[in-house]
Amino acid sequence: MIHQQAFDLFREKSPVPLMARAALEHAFSASHLDRVFRENAQRQREGDLPFSLVADVMSLAVLKIRPSICAAYEEKKAELGVAIKSVYNKLSGIEPAVSRAMVRDSAARLARMQEAMGYESSTVQSGYRTRIVDGKHLNRTERRLQPLRELNAAPLPGQVLAVLDADRRLVCDVFPCEDGHAQERSLLGEVLQTVQEDDLWIADRNFCTAEFLVGIARRRGRFVVRRHAHLPLETVGRRRRVGTSPTGPVYEQPARLRWNDHEICVRLITVKLKHPTRDGDQEITLVSNLPKKVSARRIAQLYRDRWTIETAFQQVALALHGEIDTLAYPKAALFGFCIALVAHNLLGVITVAIGIAHDDDPQELSTYYLADEISAAYHGMMIVLPPEFWHRRFSKLSDSEMADWMLQLGQEVDWSRFRKHRRGPKKPPPNIGTKTNRNHVSTKRVLDEYYSHC
Repeated sequence: MIHQQAFDLFREKSPVPLMARAALEHAFSASHLDRVFRENAQRQREGDLPFSLVADVMSLAVLKIRPSICAAYEEKKAELGVAIKSVYNKLSGIEPAVSRAMVRDSAARLARMQEAMGYESSTVQSGYRTRIVDGKHLNRTERRLQPLRELNAAPLPGQVLAVLDADRRLVCDVFPCEDGHAQERSLLGEVLQTVQEDDLWIADRNFCTAEFLVGIARRRGRFVVRRHAHLPLETVGRRRRVGTSPTGPVYEQPARLRWNDHEICVRLITVKLKHPTRDGDQEITLVSNLPKKVSARRIAQLYRDRWTIETAFQQVALALHGEIDTLAYPKAALFGFCIALVAHNLLGVITVAIGIAHDDDPQELSTYYLADEISAAYHGMMIVLPPEFWHRRFSKLSDSEMADWMLQLGQEVDWSRFRKHRRGPKKPPPNIGTKTNRNHVSTKRVLDEYYSHC
């Protein structure tokens, strides 16, 4: 009775944390997470500390419910039953394959939840499953490990290649790498193994290699990739203007691409930019093997949509604590970032549920405000609604039953509290000279003098 009263109170005052915890219990129960670990771990053993408990501790830090791993451990200390050193030892040994499997599994399970809600994913390009791939080097960590303490250099704990399902806006795959100095291209062989027929892959020029592009084509997939200067192409016709895009005039030229004994025909789409890029480029050239029925202007627009994965990385950085600088061991840092990607997917499903419940566009909701609401109320919610309550109520629901719950809770959300506040274009900063050897000023005196002349 008390639990139901507390649940109803949160439902009325703060339903977003309820949605997050219910979805976690349904899609990522402890037994399920432990099974993912057992099926993918090669060296590490479960021992006295289950993987699900370690993931729970990490999620408290990533969702900013607790400010650090140590603070999260103190909250879960009685449940963990081990010293904090054991937790860090476990984190430092979680293999990248386990982290990857967790992200892949989360995307599949949350996609099924979206379908059960009646969400019709927007097909980015008709007839294809659109995948956007990009890399992220994790930020430097503190020098907490003995071999790092005397180095006058920033220690990088690794990098990831993330794959975004652009139709559902879920991160559907990730390729963690412990070597922070490894080239992104060294991971393309693993990415290539996941390409399926009728996939459309969109990427920046770092991924523009003949082996990768020909490999996609041989698997009957399609690609839109920005051209790298060293890509071995042979043009076979003249370049002609085919239209205008919002960023400038568009040109197209046929070409051939060779790798070993394989040759494919491609299209070169060039956009002469109205405004140069941050690197000073006046034009960009895209390489694509999409058929002629997809116009050059459409291909240029598809490449512009690549920024959706950059937005995902930005959300992980701002709304979540995906790069914890105290996690110096590469495996631990990569696991933390993958937990953040799972949380990003979870927030995406919550926005979909709220959007459907309010018959509005989920993209108008701010994941930053949603994550802030979760972190603010989660601790108190878990005091009055213990884990047993969630397990009993949500763990055994079917996808359709869980979807009904999410939509009911979504109706209780005040849309105006969580909508995005879009700002206008940024103004260029004034030229105030060098930033070195500057004096300080009194803000009050500057303002007084300014307003005295108004």
